[in-house]
Amino acid sequence: MLSEWQKRWNLTPDGAPLLTHSSHLQPVRTETGPAMLKVALSEEELRGHHLMVWWAGDGAARVFRHEGPALLMERLDDDQPLGQLASSGMDDEATRLLCRAAARLHAPRLQPWPELPDLSRWFQGLAMAAPGGGLFAQCWDVAQDLLQFAQAPCPLHGDLHHGNVLHSAARGWLAIDPKGLIGERSFDFANLLCNPSLDVARRPGRLARQATVIATEAGLDRTQLLRWVTAYAGLSAAWHLEDGQSPQAAATLDVARLALAEVGGG
Repeated sequence: MLSEWQKRWNLTPDGAPLLTHSSHLQPVRTETGPAMLKVALSEEELRGHHLMVWWAGDGAARVFRHEGPALLMERLDDDQPLGQLASSGMDDEATRLLCRAAARLHAPRLQPWPELPDLSRWFQGLAMAAPGGGLFAQCWDVAQDLLQFAQAPCPLHGDLHHGNVLHSAARGWLAIDPKGLIGERSFDFANLLCNPSLDVARRPGRLARQATVIATEAGLDRTQLLRWVTAYAGLSAAWHLEDGQSPQAAATLDVARLALAEVGGG
């Protein structure tokens, strides 16, 4: 699959391929320099391609070519990982950099949005877990209210975290690998509080502090942000359970519990 597009676009392999369940990636070189070839294997990844094209390199990696499932994009550096920054005493700075990248992604544009699904479609996993009661039910109650009264919906990255914002020496911090959704922009920040790892996310006082940093940097209502963290962490825990990952589900529910307690609901 990768070789087909390499031949079609006259690309030279420039590193080992990366194969995942949703896409195949290959560092390549073009006539003008390094790039990354990505071939989507799922509808979700295809939507992400369309969103990358719509962003047109503003806050995200530039797209050089796009055809069918294939995307040729700017190759970014991974020598300054934000997850490492957050884990080594510079958590606030990493969070601010992520917020600044998000601000560019969420900025209004003249072009019409690409056709993307509503955020509510993503929450079916949580809806299915909620009848079991407990924290899943509490998270679902919060999610339903947020989804019903979403504020100023816009295109969302859908999976914004420390590993999906990389550095360009020339252009700063830029996003990759969006899922492509339409919803309230506060949602895009919820995953930051579940990352760069669940161990970091559950450190005493960390969630409360980073919620304040995000709310200040991104101009969000702190309570609304924490409610989105509750909903998202519940959804993520439900996904972990679907995948048979009970320890990860329990750890992610800890984040939901912390967020719920911070807003006075737990």
